[in-house]
Amino acid sequence: MSHLPISIQRHISDLKGEVGFVVHHLNTGQKWIYNDRLFLAASTIKLPIMAAFFSACEQEVIDLGGSLIFQREVLVEDSPAMANLAEAREVSYLELIHWMITVSDNTATNLVIELLRLERIQEWITSQGFLAMKLQRKMMDLQARSQGIENWTTPMDMSYFMERLIRGQLVSPEACQRMLAILYQQEDREKIPALLVPPIKVANKPGELPTIRSDVGYVHDEHQEIVLSIFCDQLITEETADEWIAKFAFEIWRHLIDL
Repeated sequence: MSHLPISIQRHISDLKGEVGFVVHHLNTGQKWIYNDRLFLAASTIKLPIMAAFFSACEQEVIDLGGSLIFQREVLVEDSPAMANLAEAREVSYLELIHWMITVSDNTATNLVIELLRLERIQEWITSQGFLAMKLQRKMMDLQARSQGIENWTTPMDMSYFMERLIRGQLVSPEACQRMLAILYQQEDREKIPALLVPPIKVANKPGELPTIRSDVGYVHDEHQEIVLSIFCDQLITEETADEWIAKFAFEIWRHLIDL
């Protein structure tokens, strides 16, 4: 931890839990890596699911303009968009992607997983070099969780994912821009974006599970670009971790930009 600024070291000490992160200032190449280990991915795993979808569309495995007929029997918890849909409503694949990211809808996520197949998504993840990132179950699969089957990642894998997305290298540049446009519409603003105001912009995907909080984001203005990949676990109070991440992102921006 000694390689980090004193203010950041103090902030780490204030967290009632453990944190791992990668901070990458894209303009200067400066990178801070701290406690890069496996964390439960929570909803940050929806980032590679989205990318695998656009990859499948480009390979013409999936029709970008396709749709399905919604059946309410597939609903799972924490599905704020799909919980209010009528039975037999036609839902486009792009709506599923939008809801999966912007409101972290778990039913939308599971339908995308079914559409692509979990194994195919994991094959795409591995083929891209994200060797620690593992999609092994659907959302809210309590039986799988009881058997220790989880979705995993590391701060470095998610940082690398976001960097390649920004540079248009995950899939086609056009598809990467489309994914970023969705991330800019993120409705959960309690973590990285909370204290960052215009002209600063944030494209991010947070994650939450009991005792776990995370956020992966692209923070920038017209001149400076930073990637933040932050994972907290073993938390005593989740709500204070949201505030901790928000203050951390603010301190990182202020420190790097004021150098």
